Amino acid sequence: MLLTDAQRRKQDESSDSFFYGVPRFVTHVDEGFIDQLTQLYRQRLQPQSRILDLMSSWVSHLPEELAFAQVEGHGMNAEELARNPRLDHFLSKT
Repeated sequence: MLLTDAQRRKQDESSDSFFYGVPRFVTHVDEGFIDQLTQLYRQRLQPQSRILDLMSSWVSHLPEELAFAQVEGHGMNAEELARNPRLDHFLSKT
């Protein structure tokens, strides 16, 4: 079933840059999901890999005990990304 034009329209028509320009420092998923994702990464990611963390934030879901060659973050807010201790470098929209 395809969405109608009205269903595809943003509820807030203001610029995304305005919304993401303000750091939020919230988690967007619950602790159970974060734990499951961290467990999945623990099983699948190899130590010393180079990681591209898309949709990154101030919270990392990467297992703390795994050391990576490099972790590059991409997210929406620079202030939030700067607080993520796992990122070696990051790019942001703001």
